[in-house]
Amino acid sequence: MLTKTQALDEAKRQKQALTSLGKWRRNLFVFTACILILAVFGLRSSGWVFGLGVAAAVVAGISFLLTLTVHLSIRNGVRNVEAILRTLA
Repeated sequence: MLTKTQALDEAKRQKQALTSLGKWRRNLFVFTACILILAVFGLRSSGWVFGLGVAAAVVAGISFLLTLTVHLSIRNGVRNVEAILRTLA
């Protein structure tokens, strides 16, 4: 079992990590939106631009899945910090 000081320190470090993950989530979301716009323009074209649109759509899908994964990590991290702080009360 952690002492009160150790638990507070752990909660503080996890909050800092959650802040960093929040920045990653924002950046991934913006990246996904930009790539998705390129995919739409590419898929509405023909020739090699269409192929580029397909590739962009695949990258946008992967980026969206990464965004969801980071969001899930943040949600679980917040729950973990709340659990740590509940044990101190």
